[in-house]
Amino acid sequence: MKLPVLLLSIGFVLLNSCNGQEKQTQQPAPTEQQEISEGNALREFGLLKSADDSGYPFYTVEIEFPERKFSQVFTLNLEEIPDVDPGILAGWVGQYVSFEYTSEVINALLDVRQNGKSLLGVKPSELPKGLKKISGTLSGATNVTEGDLPSLLRIHDPENQSLEFEFFITPELVEAEGTLVVGFYDQRTNNRITTIKMAKK
Repeated sequence: MKLPVLLLSIGFVLLNSCNGQEKQTQQPAPTEQQEISEGNALREFGLLKSADDSGYPFYTVEIEFPERKFSQVFTLNLEEIPDVDPGILAGWVGQYVSFEYTSEVINALLDVRQNGKSLLGVKPSELPKGLKKISGTLSGATNVTEGDLPSLLRIHDPENQSLEFEFFITPELVEAEGTLVVGFYDQRTNNRITTIKMAKK
């Protein structure tokens, strides 16, 4: 769901999938220069500090807002931004960029267990504390995910709720299709860049 603009100043914790550490950042505070464009996207301007490959076409970028004295992590899909490629993005690091982004709360699936055993090979010690969980029937895992984009996985509890997760389907999940599982997930704020370009000097 889309976050109201007034909630965009709320901080959130982003789990670093590479090293398992948590990084706490702030949402960019609305400014007089910030404009709402079509699709409820927010327009911003900042210093591109890093651009890390998260598995093509996805990149994780950190943008600093020096005047507000904080930085923010965003994701972007290069296939959605045809004028930008990995080389161009790398060349912008250390430069100011103008960009538009959307912000939404997502359910990030971190582990799926069956009979107490992780189907993803995740050890309990590798998971952060305070995760939410849902028990129910696994669906959407009929085929192993092929390509760069995740599949849509669902865990359905008929007496409680049904949740969907974007996830890369593994052979172990395919074998568990239609059976009872327990999913452990975290609710995160996902800031997704929809357009980006180097700012004019």
